Amino acid sequence: MILRFDALKLGKFAIVISAVGIIISLWGCTENKKKKNAPQPVEISDNKIVLNINRFEKDLFSIETFDSSSVVNLRNKYGEFFDLWCLKLAGIVTRQMLVKVDNKVFLPISPELISNLQDYTHDKYIREVYDESNKNYKNIDALKEGLTNAFTRYQLAFPKRKIPTITTYLSPFYSNISATENNLGIGLHAYLGADYKYYPSTGQPMYMIKKFRKEYMVTDAIKGWLDSDYMNDSTEQNFINQIIYQGKVLYALELLIPEADDSIKIGYSAKQLDWVFDNEQNIWKVLVDNNLLFSNKPKLYLKFINDGNTTSGFPKEAPAKLGGFIGWQIVRSYMKKHEGMSLEKLFQISDGKRILNESGYKPSKD
Repeated sequence: MILRFDALKLGKFAIVISAVGIIISLWGCTENKKKKNAPQPVEISDNKIVLNINRFEKDLFSIETFDSSSVVNLRNKYGEFFDLWCLKLAGIVTRQMLVKVDNKVFLPISPELISNLQDYTHDKYIREVYDESNKNYKNIDALKEGLTNAFTRYQLAFPKRKIPTITTYLSPFYSNISATENNLGIGLHAYLGADYKYYPSTGQPMYMIKKFRKEYMVTDAIKGWLDSDYMNDSTEQNFINQIIYQGKVLYALELLIPEADDSIKIGYSAKQLDWVFDNEQNIWKVLVDNNLLFSNKPKLYLKFINDGNTTSGFPKEAPAKLGGFIGWQIVRSYMKKHEGMSLEKLFQISDGKRILNESGYKPSKD
């Protein structure tokens, strides 16, 4: 879950697949289908940016006894992220503790804040999570390399956009990614491995817990930063806008993080990824036959947008987010027909219907 956005509620809708059927195609064509219209990544070997990662959780938990001086030092180093963490990520501050001066809201350094920080960092349960994250991420060289490569490509693709400050943190178990205007936060508590003992007690569904692995950190971070820049009200106007936006993000991940497997980018298992490519034509036919493409009724189409174990009305092998998968293939087709268009220009086009109409998208069985 990315902090900035509220999750959509899944509407109930019994879709009729009529005579379409879901027929699994021959295995031999799957790999070719996966590569169809896929973009070529940008080479960056000699032009990498310098990226630093701040370790908020280490600085926080290194303080044995909090006082006004230690809190001032944290605030000075982390700025708006410190306030965000206290108020939203860790929830140790209530809105009643905030003050408003000249129409700006501030978090004063009060005895209550100092006491809450002391209690939080000395909580036995929180300490266990910190020890586990420190064991897993004492060395974050791999994360740094992945983010450096991704944001080097991001800077080339979006030259007018800023590169955020990267900050790791703990907030069991609120949000894995947080984004502000200048900061991209990565919650290490959400990447301790699918078998981490506390995950079942958080109430998270298993389809999400399966993705609480370090392999997802870089793709989740880039998705979160793209969302903070480009997700807006127009994205959620109707089904076509939503699936085209998801398609843009998946296409961007192909360019920005080519070393990540497509199954990680879209959040599918390898078998699920094979299934959607083998059944692309059938998925498309269901969307068309049920007049969903231009629907503005979320209760009808959210089952194709939201994450989950599967998509109701389809075989159990079918994953969730089938709409996003189709959006990805539409965007691939669109960019193939508009060679030379920049990724930045693609994201500036908010009309999903236009992208569909100009894509020439028409899935086939072959």
